[in-house]
Amino acid sequence: MVNITHSRMNRFNYKTWTRYFMANDKKRLQIDFSGEKELTEAEKKLIFPSIQAFQKGEGSDGAFLMRAVEDFAYKNHKEGYIEAMRQFVKEENWHSAYLKKYMDHYGVKSKDRTFLDECFRKLRKLGGIKCEITVLVTAEMIALTYYDALSRCTASPALKAICAQMLHDELPHIMFQSYTLSQIGNGWFDQVLRVFFMTATLLTVWIAFHEVYLHGGYNFSRYIRENMGYLRQSIFLTRQSK
Repeated sequence: MVNITHSRMNRFNYKTWTRYFMANDKKRLQIDFSGEKELTEAEKKLIFPSIQAFQKGEGSDGAFLMRAVEDFAYKNHKEGYIEAMRQFVKEENWHSAYLKKYMDHYGVKSKDRTFLDECFRKLRKLGGIKCEITVLVTAEMIALTYYDALSRCTASPALKAICAQMLHDELPHIMFQSYTLSQIGNGWFDQVLRVFFMTATLLTVWIAFHEVYLHGGYNFSRYIRENMGYLRQSIFLTRQSK
């Protein structure tokens, strides 16, 4: 498990985050399929259902999210948050594009809708900006263990490169969303809700994609332990600007 709590949240602001995302945008992954060998049917059956689900989840125009962001930003005089979040959404769409390109290489179609994506989108719309960000950061924390496990499921160099890029990007995403939660407010009841939501989401993802995790070296105990560890670190980060 990666330790992300060494970063001090009081060093960040939304202008800093905008600069970070814009700089990262100039270093987009160029996927190289020249060394790619054909996956076995067993490998395809193992990895592509979860890749289809995560590809759908990573891609969004962010329209509903941006309305909530703008409402919060204007009411709280944090206009810099709007551009930072636009850059974040752009990066998330790059993630979706990477996975789509990999799926296209193997002739795997995208899903118009998935159960997990529908659940996440409905949950995000239940409340305001706090609910949106809580759902987002939960998905990003789980993504850390997912892409780590996925990278170990095949010898595919293209997939390993994609997973490495995802892991590189997701850590700052967690820090960014944790910073926002520190600005919105993160009391003890909010923290209890985050634990509850993380637990429910972890069980759902494990039921759906446990074979990927098992092949990637995660038993159920390690899966829970590492994801809950990321949650504890995120909660810690929300306190750093206090």
